[in-house]
Formats: sequence, C-alpha cells, structure tokens
Amino acid sequence: MADLAVLIYRRDTIRVDGHNGPMSEYVSLKQLADRLGMDRSHARRFVLRLGYKPVKRRNPDSGNQLALAVTAEEADKIVQAREERGFLAAEHDAVPNEYGVFYAIQLVPELDPLRMKLGFASTIEERLAQHRTAAPTATVLKTWPCRRSWERAAMDCLTQGYRHIGGEVYECTNIDEVRDRGDAFFALMPTLSNENNGAG
Repeated sequence: MADLAVLIYRRDTIRVDGHNGPMSEYVSLKQLADRLGMDRSHARRFVLRLGYKPVKRRNPDSGNQLALAVTAEEADKIVQAREERGFLAAEHDAVPNEYGVFYAIQLVPELDPLRMKLGFASTIEERLAQHRTAAPTATVLKTWPCRRSWERAAMDCLTQGYRHIGGEVYECTNIDEVRDRGDAFFALMPTLSNENNGAG
C-alpha cells in the first residue's frame, strides 16, 4: 500500500495504470451518456465525431470491469460541445443531476493533505468511488448542496490564490481556509432542499 501511495503522490510524472503523463479521473461512457441525455450508442458516436477516442478503464460504474471511458476533462468538453449545439442549455432545469454537491476531496491526505480536488457531483458517494480507483485513500473534506451552474463561480472563490496543479486539482495553503471559503460562498446562494441535492 505504501508503494501505491508513493506512485499516486508522484502523479505528475507516473500513473498507477502504467502509462506516462498526468493521471486523470476517468468517466465511463455510461456516465457521460447520462449527462448528455443520450443512450450509450449515440453518445459513443457523438464522442467519436468530436474526435475523442474512448479508452478501456475499470470503473465502479461497470462493476470494476473494463469499460469505455474518457477523462473527466474530456467529458466536460464533450458536454460543453453538446450545450453549444443547443441540446442541453434549454433543458438544464429538467436534467436530474443539475442538483448535487460541490465537494472538496483530499486526494492523498496521508502524504499531501493540502492537495485538493474540487468540483460538482450529482452524488458524493459515486464521485469518491471514482477517485478511489486511482487514489484509494482519497477523503472528502466537505460538501455543500449545489447546482451545476454554480460550479465555476464556487471553484473560482474556493481556489483563489492557490497553485493550480491540473484539471480541478489545486494545492491549497490551509484546510480550514478551504472550508471557510466554501461556507461563505454557499451562505450567499439560495437554499436547496435535501431532495434536490446529492449530499446523501
């Protein structure tokens, strides 16, 4: 386990799955199809038309069996491309996972507790399981009820002045400050009912 943790910690240059380059979170094609509001076969064709090439990765969503997936960064760009074509923008209020949580996750708390992954998730349990396929000791610092449309503003507020590692990963300077910034930001936002968020 110690050796695995070291590999994860050195993720800027080494990947646990044996490939070179930065390690990324992967999103299964099934999960992406749900976000796009499409079935998997149509989602796969849409992804290929955009020039992305899904790769096979093990994912909790597929029972840890090999399944087609794209990186989280690619998934966000694919969803954005779909929105730009006018398919999702007018439907946001009807999309079930418009509501969820904004989370702060410590990726390797025993080695670098200040390295955080922040973002939006429909449910924190599913997102944490995704992260733990690559970082088995990942720990949730805190979550806040959130709408997907608030994610960018929340990210900018919570990460101001922090070093950007890549994707949605940042090196913060103080754990309590992350919590305080999140509390202050979401105190200004409309209150969401429990059934509208994925806090569990």
